[in-house]
Amino acid sequence: MKKYDSLVIFPPSITGLESKNSFEELVKKNGGSIINRTEMGKRFLGYPVKKSKEGYVAAFDFELAPDKMAELRRLLDLSEDILKYTIVVK
Repeated sequence: MKKYDSLVIFPPSITGLESKNSFEELVKKNGGSIINRTEMGKRFLGYPVKKSKEGYVAAFDFELAPDKMAELRRLLDLSEDILKYTIVVK
């Protein structure tokens, strides 16, 4: 299991609890675990993302097997609850 950092931008209508559930469920569905979550709140974006000028930002630290990362990225791309995300290896 590798450790990853992720910054996720959700639509502004989503609250902290909903954001936790949508991202954490995708990680757990692929056999990973969440280590830490930091909610940064609602922020104005530098440019519109999917026609939204603001978003709810949260940072996650999680563990996941490297072979499951492609599937997680695919699910994140398909999710309508996530405007944008980045994932980096710790």
